[in-house]
Amino acid sequence: MSRLALVDANLDPLPRKPASGGSSGIAACSEQEFLTGGWEEVRDRVGSHWWSTMRLAGREALHRSAVHPTRGTVPTMRELLLDLRIPRAFLLPEADGPFPGADVLSEAGVSVVAIPDCGHNIKLDNPEAFVRAAAGALTN
Repeated sequence: MSRLALVDANLDPLPRKPASGGSSGIAACSEQEFLTGGWEEVRDRVGSHWWSTMRLAGREALHRSAVHPTRGTVPTMRELLLDLRIPRAFLLPEADGPFPGADVLSEAGVSVVAIPDCGHNIKLDNPEAFVRAAAGALTN
């Protein structure tokens, strides 16, 4: 049987927010602005822990991978997830607080699983909890 586990995925288009961390802050500037110094501002904003993984990507790739979630998809990833007829799980950092629309996901049969003691880098921040949650989502 097919199953799906999404990990801290962007289900809806993200607003572009200058001076914020993550994709919304990166995408707020043009690719050229990002390449000629914007990346340094992002580095300073997100801190050394998050930057330790972000720095591994090429700067063009980092910018482009941030821009695409701000555009979203049609239909949205949330709509696609709700319409799937296979077991689905959505894993996210517990520290992010309540996930907007978690109740709608749950009502549609999506298991929403908050992973403790982690940030956006769930698999690196708390690998044991991630493995347990992913294994549970893909086998139960």
